[in-house]
Amino acid sequence: MRALLLCLVALCLMPGAATAQGVSANTPPDDQKAYDAAFQEMITDPGNLDKTFTFAQLAIQTGDLEGAIAALERMLFVNSDLPRVRLELGVLYFRLGSFAAAKNYFQSITEMKEAAPQEVHDKVAGFMKEIESRETRHHFSGSLFMGLKRQSNANTATSTGNVLVGGIPATLDSQFTSRKDDNAFAALSLKYSYDMSSGSSDTWDVNMTTYVSRQAAQKQVDVGLVEITTGPVLNLLPGNDYEPVLKPYAIFTEVNVGGPRDYFAPGAGAAFAFNPLPVVQSETVAEFRDRRFRDSFKSPTKSIRNGVEAQYRTRLTYAMFDNLALNAGIGMTVQNTDDETQANTEYSYTVGAALSLPSPLPFLSLPWATIGSVTRAVTKYDAPDPTISATDFRIDHDWRFSVTEAVPINDTYAVVGTLARTVRVSTLPNFQYTNNSFTIGLNMRF
Repeated sequence: MRALLLCLVALCLMPGAATAQGVSANTPPDDQKAYDAAFQEMITDPGNLDKTFTFAQLAIQTGDLEGAIAALERMLFVNSDLPRVRLELGVLYFRLGSFAAAKNYFQSITEMKEAAPQEVHDKVAGFMKEIESRETRHHFSGSLFMGLKRQSNANTATSTGNVLVGGIPATLDSQFTSRKDDNAFAALSLKYSYDMSSGSSDTWDVNMTTYVSRQAAQKQVDVGLVEITTGPVLNLLPGNDYEPVLKPYAIFTEVNVGGPRDYFAPGAGAAFAFNPLPVVQSETVAEFRDRRFRDSFKSPTKSIRNGVEAQYRTRLTYAMFDNLALNAGIGMTVQNTDDETQANTEYSYTVGAALSLPSPLPFLSLPWATIGSVTRAVTKYDAPDPTISATDFRIDHDWRFSVTEAVPINDTYAVVGTLARTVRVSTLPNFQYTNNSFTIGLNMRF
C-alpha cells in the first residue's frame, strides 16, 4: 500500500509538471537531461530513497526548489528519522522566504537531540538565529579591526630634504624629513537598520565608523576619526532584475590629528546602486562636507582650509567567475577653501581584483581572499602658494598600490594583512615622497 501511495504522489511530478514547478529556462541542456533522467528513475522506483535524494539535489541545481521540497517530503513519508533531510527542507523553505515552514523543520531537528549529528544542530542554530533576525524590524551588525602598522614614511615628508621656501631652494633639517614609525590602530564600524514597513525592503540605516591610531614616535600624526551617516535605503523597483536602490543620507565627521580637533564637517550624500547585468554591479556616490578647521598654537592658520569638499565616485564590479571579481572605478574630489592656494581638485582611477581560493591549511576550512588594487591620482591646486613659490602651481601625481590577504579563522574572526605603497611626484619638491607600509590585524564581525 505504501508503494502504491508513493506511485500516486510521483505521478504528480511528470516531466511537464516538474518543469512548470520552476526549472529555470536558462538551465544548461546537460543539467536538464540529468534532471529528467533522475526524475524517471525516481518515479519508477519510488521507495528508493537514494534515487529520490539524487533527484532532489538535481532539482535544487536547476532551480526547481518546489520540486526538491516535494521529493524530500516524500522521503520523510517513507522514513521520518532523517535529520539531514529535515535540515535540507528547512534550508529550502528558508531560501523561498517561508520562514514559518523552515522553523517547523528546524525545531523538529532540535527535538531529535542525539539522533541528529552535532554539525546538523550547529547549522540549525545558525539558521534559527538568522530567521529571528529577519523577523524583527531592528537589525544590528558591526566589525572591529585591530592591529599594527609599520610605515617607511609615517610623516609623509620628503626624503631628500630639498624644498622651496618663498621660491628659494632650501634644505630641511633631518628631523623634518621622512621618518619610519610603527603604530597601533583600531577601526570600529557599527550599523543599525530599521525595516520601515513589513513586506518591504526599504530601511532606515544609521552607520558609525571610528578609527584611532597611535604612533610610537611621530605623535604629530596620531589620528582619531568619527563619522556618522543616517538616511533611508529605498528599493525603487522591488523584484526588478536591475535592483535599483537609492540611499540619501546626512553626514557628520570629526577628525583629530596630533591631539586637538583638526576639523569637523557636517554634510550630505547620496548613493545610487543597480545591476546593469546579472554579473555586474554598479554604484555611484556623491558626498558634500562643509569642513571647519580649528586653529591651534602649533597650527595657527589651519582655518584657511575651511570650505566645502565635494566627492564623486563611480564603481563597477564584474563577477567573472564564482571566485573571481574584477572592479574599476573613477573619482573626483573638489576642495573649495577660503584661501585659493589650498583649493584643489583630485582625479583618480582605480582597477582591482578579488580572488577567493580554498584554504591551503587543513585546520582552516573557509576560503582565503586575496584583494589587489592600483590607483592613479592627479591633484591640481588652484593657485600658487607664495610661501613656497609665487610662480609654480602645485600638481601631485600619485601611484597607490595595495595587496590584502584575508584568512578567515571562522565565521567571526579573520586575520588580515596588507602591503601598500604610495609614490608621489610633485611639481614642488616639498611634497614629493614615497611610503611603504605593512599592516597586520585581527578582524571580528558581529
